[in-house]
Amino acid sequence: MQESAWGWLIITYLFLAGAGSGAFIAAVACDLLAPDWSKALARAGSLVAGPLVAIGTLCLVLDLEAGLWEPWRQIYMVNNLRSMIAWGVIILSVFIPIALLYAAALNEITFVGKLAKKYVTIIELIGSVFAIATATYTGVLIAVVNGVPFWNTPLMPVLFLASAISTGLAAAMIVAAIIDVKTIKTLSNFALGHVIFLSVEALVLMLFVFMSLTRSTEAALSANILISGHLSPYFWGFVVVLGIIIPFILSIFEYIEYGAMPKALVLGADLLVLMGGMSLRALIIFSGTPPQII
Repeated sequence: MQESAWGWLIITYLFLAGAGSGAFIAAVACDLLAPDWSKALARAGSLVAGPLVAIGTLCLVLDLEAGLWEPWRQIYMVNNLRSMIAWGVIILSVFIPIALLYAAALNEITFVGKLAKKYVTIIELIGSVFAIATATYTGVLIAVVNGVPFWNTPLMPVLFLASAISTGLAAAMIVAAIIDVKTIKTLSNFALGHVIFLSVEALVLMLFVFMSLTRSTEAALSANILISGHLSPYFWGFVVVLGIIIPFILSIFEYIEYGAMPKALVLGADLLVLMGGMSLRALIIFSGTPPQII
């Protein structure tokens, strides 16, 4: 297998952009659906959303190399609106300021936040559109790479969107527990979110792998690398068992027990979701096999 030209900087971008946009979606859902008892989670999600996506975008810029040393050249990336890269630049450029403004509004940071709080519903609606676009774009970015058949499937954006919401919710729950220790019991309500989105992620991942086995020789080779090849221990261990199955089981007990589960297990489940999300993106990138030239 040839080594992928996409390395850890791209993988980190895919993970952080997904988790950040997912955290924004989690924050908005909490603020709109349950504002009375989920304020800590909404605040936490808003605080991590913008910085995570911004750091991920920085990783993307660092990977550009030439664009890093001559940043003015990046303006040319938005010239061609038929390019997915151009749309990615636009989406990220809009979402990051909105996410930072949302954090300022929910947490009443400076006079800007106090002013923005009057328009928080509008910020949430617009921001949610761009959050979904950001999370989906992380999958589209690699799905449009025709040179790697394993990635070239419409299931990729769906998989990354489901994973983004799971990892975003996990990041928000961890930060919520840090900024307000008393909220650890209330977090049990959102364990159901992990159950739902981990189920969706597992289903889409299963479809993605099994469909790859029948799509082309190269896609099947990549799928076999994951499920039975040299990357299979990492796939089954870090993604399937530690990243999906164990957090899924813990989340069910967390929801049923409602606050009775030890804090270490509550936060441990969220950390495992984050680890699984990062591992998923890394293994998909590293298992990508280009077409065979005869």
